[in-house]
Amino acid sequence: MEKKNPLRREVLGGLGAVSLLSAVSSHAADKSLPRIEIDGNRFTHAGRELRLTGIAVGDPLYIRANRSVEDYKIIAEEWRANCVRISVLPGHWRSDPTGTTRALERDVAAARAEHLVVIIDWHAIGFPGYYEPLVPAEWGLPVDISLSSLKDAAGFWQQMARRYSADPHVMFELWNEPVAEERLWRATGQHWPIFHRAWTDLIKIIRNDADNIVLCAGGYWSHDLVGVRDLLIDDARTAYVWHSYPNAERGDFAARVATLGELQHVKPIVVTEWGFCPDCEDDLQGTVDDFGRPFVENFLEKYGLNHTAWCFSQGAMPNLLNKDDRPSEFGLFVQKTLRNAYRFDAWKIRT
Repeated sequence: MEKKNPLRREVLGGLGAVSLLSAVSSHAADKSLPRIEIDGNRFTHAGRELRLTGIAVGDPLYIRANRSVEDYKIIAEEWRANCVRISVLPGHWRSDPTGTTRALERDVAAARAEHLVVIIDWHAIGFPGYYEPLVPAEWGLPVDISLSSLKDAAGFWQQMARRYSADPHVMFELWNEPVAEERLWRATGQHWPIFHRAWTDLIKIIRNDADNIVLCAGGYWSHDLVGVRDLLIDDARTAYVWHSYPNAERGDFAARVATLGELQHVKPIVVTEWGFCPDCEDDLQGTVDDFGRPFVENFLEKYGLNHTAWCFSQGAMPNLLNKDDRPSEFGLFVQKTLRNAYRFDAWKIRT
């Protein structure tokens, strides 16, 4: 949805090394665990409705460089989240699949040890053959770090399916923010058939090995679900993704709800990124009063949407943490939102 920066979120600091010496051992899942199911527009678990309310933490090698896996205990116990979204940058996996997978496994294991549902996110932006944005060189990353071919995505998801098929509490978010036309800043649904074909092919690869729930995004940086209701993915264990920041339909909540395309009434939607930044001067600029509270009340709560706020970091904007690692103004609001949604009997996903 960002019109200035193709990645929308400014990330401060360089790429640090990740120590795997203190990595949590792989958390074996009990195959007898009840699956998370899809029942109409809701998730259920063991016969009860399960609403995912959590935090996006970024990727293990860049945004989470040098951060401790103790974050997941803090997220579960202090923030009262029941879900985390952990990203993988395609360029990292492409250049070092073994090291990237090992770093991802460390974080997934730590999150699952705290009984958190995990969403693994293939953090691709754009779409091959259409819009393929490069990141600024000053970020210290390969400029194609967020680009992915469908072949890359297929190889990654095949590996994830084989690795996590035994754990029904790991979900697969196929593609972070598909964009087919850079300057189409409206939700029209016109590119959904293109994405529908691509996601269908990726799901077929996953289903050869795993029945984990899959999450699929529409266009316009995952802010366009128009038309999806009339052309659903033909897979019973597929739910959908929506992202929402202040710049899109700024102040016009009627226009914003239209981007959901009425899908919220028939399928689960997970808002895997949302947030606002009181101190920013760009498209993320927003406050508790003009974006945070209205968004939570008129979208997340009104429609029972699942959500993970972006981002548990000091530098990835909008940042949930200040430089002292305490919650930012945005972080305090998210923390309150998660605590208000907390229900012990409904979120403690035992392993």
